[in-house]
Amino acid sequence: MLRNTKFKLTCEKKLNIGYFGGSITDGTGASDAEKTSYRALVTEWFRKTYPDAEIGSFNASIGGTGTGYGAFRCDRDLLSRDPDLVFIEYCVNDFGDSYDHVLPQAEAIIRKIRKTRPLADIVAVVSTDEDVAAAMGAGRDYESRDAMLTVAHRYGVPSTDPGCAILFGVIRAGGDWSVLAPDGSHPSDVGHAIMADVITTRISELLEKSESIAAPEPHALPEPLCPGVLDGATMTECRDIKGLRMNGFRIVPSEDSRYSEILESDSVGDSFSFDFEGPVLGLIWAGGCVNGDVRVTVDGGEPVNVRSWDHVVRSFHKMQAALFMKGLDPTVPHRAEVVVIHQYTDEETPVSYVRIGAILTA
Repeated sequence: MLRNTKFKLTCEKKLNIGYFGGSITDGTGASDAEKTSYRALVTEWFRKTYPDAEIGSFNASIGGTGTGYGAFRCDRDLLSRDPDLVFIEYCVNDFGDSYDHVLPQAEAIIRKIRKTRPLADIVAVVSTDEDVAAAMGAGRDYESRDAMLTVAHRYGVPSTDPGCAILFGVIRAGGDWSVLAPDGSHPSDVGHAIMADVITTRISELLEKSESIAAPEPHALPEPLCPGVLDGATMTECRDIKGLRMNGFRIVPSEDSRYSEILESDSVGDSFSFDFEGPVLGLIWAGGCVNGDVRVTVDGGEPVNVRSWDHVVRSFHKMQAALFMKGLDPTVPHRAEVVVIHQYTDEETPVSYVRIGAILTA
């Protein structure tokens, strides 16, 4: 239930809402993301329903990303802004990934929130798109949804599925997605309004059923579902990387406002090395002509080749997470080396770059 949210609204009369997800939550498809997206409409519902309360909200969503990236950026982008209520929407962007892969990533996000903001309530939001609907129609499971809902049940997190309402609307329109989601993925203003209506109806029910309490109560933190869950996942930006040594790589200003600087190379053979701790290692590809492959070696061990190529990245700027080392000894410090081993060029992309926004460890 949402007992702490109810207390914040009716007693403290103050609530800070955080939205954490992908492009649908970011507001893509809406004519004005700050007015007609589902998150804007949900926030406005709170303000109209509780006019005596001070309702604040912030958007911590990034398009084209899922729980894998979310787990590592949760501290910086979400928890640092002290949310009292968090809406999480990642199922569509995680679609195509396996249940066993999504489960620990989703659990890491929930556990991070529970540890850092134990009084904060969480609501899991399930959306859909044309690809998900087609796959389910062909008999495939929506594994990313199932994983998120498994974690939600474990941690007592309520959920809402506005994706079903979107899908039913499309079915009633004879399978035509053009009105509710013209590109097949991102809701139009009409689609965002449908999502907001489903979510606020669910929130209203949850608040009504939530008992009144004399003071906010911390949520329980049960034993994790997944051994070695990455609830210690963290992201280190370029300026904070320990022991950084560059050979050909350079630190340049970032095109993404979320990162002040990135590591960049445009030549095969360029490398950089650094120190880190923990059993897991990864990185953030900083989008925009990111077409190179790198070889990563930890402590002089067996190298791992990592490919950054993504045909979509050439057309717009986005960040992507890549995890490539797991099971490292967490009790000793490590040193990693990253070497550019291949670059892809064509008429559309005459210059190929390797751009790295941050190092991921856990």
